[in-house]
Amino acid sequence: MTIENATPQTAGDSGLLERPDAHPARVYDYFIGGENGFAADRAAGAWIGFQAPDLLATMQANRAFLSRAVRWLAAQGVDQFIDIGSGFPVSPNTHEIALSAAPSGSVVYCDVDPEVGQRTQALISGQPGASFVPGDICRPEELLAQPAVRDLIRSGRPVACVLAAVLHFVPEGADPARITAVLRDALPPGSYLVVSHIAGDIPWGDRNDEETLKRAFEDMYPRTREQVTEFFGDFELVAPGVVRAAQWHPTEESAIEGSRSALYGGVARKI
Repeated sequence: MTIENATPQTAGDSGLLERPDAHPARVYDYFIGGENGFAADRAAGAWIGFQAPDLLATMQANRAFLSRAVRWLAAQGVDQFIDIGSGFPVSPNTHEIALSAAPSGSVVYCDVDPEVGQRTQALISGQPGASFVPGDICRPEELLAQPAVRDLIRSGRPVACVLAAVLHFVPEGADPARITAVLRDALPPGSYLVVSHIAGDIPWGDRNDEETLKRAFEDMYPRTREQVTEFFGDFELVAPGVVRAAQWHPTEESAIEGSRSALYGGVARKI
């Protein structure tokens, strides 16, 4: 999971977000309650939260959606997960949820950031069924060739491929439609695709500073509900389909807290 990868900079006399030692993935980690950041990351995150509170709400809604989706999939009997663009590990992690439901299951984390890989490997060290592989979503064939990923797919049993808040960092020039098609085609029948994505057709409220949003989105590519839906191809969408992430199998808390979020989420099954 990667704003994970967005540039945490904004104008302002304080200069809090212009500090070069603020790491984008750690700023996101701060947003969702993680403890991987340093003072510069916390300062950057606090400033973004003050200037664009709905952006902060959106990142928190993403984390909550991911947890609900993994729990739902585990309840369907899915015990194999590939979490691409997993970001810094923050509890509850995908493997904590999935392996608590099915201790004999498997979770493979993939991320392009070496620091994320180091933190994740330290966290899952000694944890049966959990592993990490370096991988770039823009090179799906290489990612799928990683032995840990290949073994899950070759099992022939359903696999959940999780793309939580990662596709909106893929520009059109990198062909996200092809990337998702390659991933879908590789999955065994009965598998699932999980996607969350910054919305390009949900307006941001007036309480959010436009300049802060502009800078946060410099490395992001918001897309419409229709565009996000196309990433699922011919997979069968799980009800209620592609909706605001906070509205996907919501809890009372998530529905309230995510009401201002501009994030789509959906889950679909390969028939």
